[in-house]
Amino acid sequence: MLVDDQLYLLSCIFSTRANVQNVKKLSHRFKNSKDFINAVIVLWPEHDDPMNLRFLLDDTEEVKEDDNDLVISLLNGDSDLISMVELDPEVVANRASNTKHLVDKELGSLLLDYEGKAGWLEQRILYCNESIPEDTLLYEPLWALATPKDEQFKNWIDNLVVPLGAINARHHLCIKIREFLSMEPTEVMQVIDDKGTETTQQEKIDQLMPYLKYKDSDDIYKLFLAEWYSEDRFELKSAVDVTTFGNIFHKVEGSVKQALQSTVYQKTLDIIFAKSGDSLSEVAITGLLDILSSIPAEIKSSEPIAIDSKLLATYFNVLKDYLPTSNVRVLHNISQESESVQRVHFSSICGENMTSHSSGIANMRKFIDEEQSRTDARLRIFNKLDSENKLSVLFESCLNHGQFELLQSFNDENSSESLRATKAKLLEEYFWQFFESGQSGNSNSPGMIKCSKIVKLLQAGSTSKSYANLEMLLTVSNDLSKYAMSLSQNTPFHPSSILNFKEDPFKIIDLILERNPELHRSIDTTSKLIQQIYIALDKPASDIENTDSREYVRLVSIHINHSLANFDFQFALLKSRELLKMGHVSGEFWQSVFQVGKFKDPNWVDNETPTEILFAQMSLLSQLLELCPVDEIEFVTQQWSELEIEIAARDLVHDKYSLDYLNSKNSVFSTIFT
Repeated sequence: MLVDDQLYLLSCIFSTRANVQNVKKLSHRFKNSKDFINAVIVLWPEHDDPMNLRFLLDDTEEVKEDDNDLVISLLNGDSDLISMVELDPEVVANRASNTKHLVDKELGSLLLDYEGKAGWLEQRILYCNESIPEDTLLYEPLWALATPKDEQFKNWIDNLVVPLGAINARHHLCIKIREFLSMEPTEVMQVIDDKGTETTQQEKIDQLMPYLKYKDSDDIYKLFLAEWYSEDRFELKSAVDVTTFGNIFHKVEGSVKQALQSTVYQKTLDIIFAKSGDSLSEVAITGLLDILSSIPAEIKSSEPIAIDSKLLATYFNVLKDYLPTSNVRVLHNISQESESVQRVHFSSICGENMTSHSSGIANMRKFIDEEQSRTDARLRIFNKLDSENKLSVLFESCLNHGQFELLQSFNDENSSESLRATKAKLLEEYFWQFFESGQSGNSNSPGMIKCSKIVKLLQAGSTSKSYANLEMLLTVSNDLSKYAMSLSQNTPFHPSSILNFKEDPFKIIDLILERNPELHRSIDTTSKLIQQIYIALDKPASDIENTDSREYVRLVSIHINHSLANFDFQFALLKSRELLKMGHVSGEFWQSVFQVGKFKDPNWVDNETPTEILFAQMSLLSQLLELCPVDEIEFVTQQWSELEIEIAARDLVHDKYSLDYLNSKNSVFSTIFT
């Protein structure tokens, strides 16, 4: 009909002029017919404010107006308009037909195959995007008003247009919507993954997941899981990293089809195992545990690791509560090691806890209890070590780090016999380690303090052994530290040097008297010391307090030798007479008395022995002849004869070598002859 063609032509003219009022009137007449809508889509100026087309989203009002009256009101006496529509009906019909053809041709492939209030808007967005590709979101104000019931349009906007707008903006591109729709998925992924732009994984996923949802195909999701959801794309070293990954995981989990869920879970386990960092914060670990809680326990990571969410969660809980500086890969590797290697690792971890936590030992004991409480051995990290092995390693770590106060907690009644034996063995080993490395035997030196604490622990933990020898060894070490002691000019005497004298403890006395001449008369001191040394070296008790004993005779003979070395003839003579009186000079000790009989002091006048001393020496040798070994009598007799000859050669009446003549200069000997 002529009037229909006239109104159509007017709608086209008013659309080019963006005349909202008149086109709105015409929309009531055409009730959003396809020809009318297409004309508006194509002819309305692309750069005009999109909100001017809002009326097309509204329900058309029922307006009862005669078509001819409508034409007249729209023409409103406009001569230009009249000249375009007030023509021969055939001409008007041809113009209308040609215009429709041009509009349809212009729309081309943009025509949609679904109807709805928002259908025209999709076409308008596509049409304008062809001319203005740099502004993908140009019609955002208008589509925001579109009815939410139009799910197809909403899907197109949310999962295609909006993500493309973000892609173009972030990557400085001008990809058209129509081009984006025709791109291969791999090409889309490459565009989003452009390494030349600073885009986070979260931003990339936010752009990519809507696209996958829009395409909604198994093949494209498989491609995404193979190419994108992989270990090389993620780092889980901080709470921010974990939060981002958690968001991505839940988005992927909620997007893929059911058939691919297990693949998502497996890939997630792979990523968490491979990329979780060292020293994760508690917040980060909590985030990872939240992700793992969404993964079914029957799903395992890829071979050869093949680890499930339950085991990974166990590892993370251990990291959070006990081993904050490690990571899940280290823990998993430990769980696969042999018993000996696990023991080394456990020792290292115990040591780390000792130095980093004030409650390190309590923390590790709790860890041991927790490990043993897991009925599934697969969930134990140190699965080759039983509870006693772990406790012994922990005990040793305390010793190694000198945490003796902490060791008190190990002396509990619930310990098994084997564990108590193990602890005692370790304590003894460390006692000797500290003792043998000690530089000073002083009880206040670091090494001896440690040894003393260990002895107390040994005594507290044993009812059958007193460890008196170790206690006495420390006493002896402290006593010896008060004296000048050295094995030689360049070899100092350390506490461990005592152990070298186990076969002959008297050599220590010999060494003390050699380095400390002032002690050559202190038999009481050395007698007490030799008794202590016997106990310290775990030898049978010394009988030195018995003056009839061989030990006592040897001690006195050593003092006699050192008295002579210090030119103290008086003390040497007194002790020699004491031995002779008791008849204790048999065996090797006769030599000490014999040396007294031969003694000459280079400080005596003219290097001559005072006459009274010669008589004393002859008397001493006479007694020695009765007690010395038979095969030594000749030597003693010869020395006695030499003394006799020397006395015979002197003028005893006017003896210049007598003590009286020397004005009692050697009155020190007066007591010998009184």
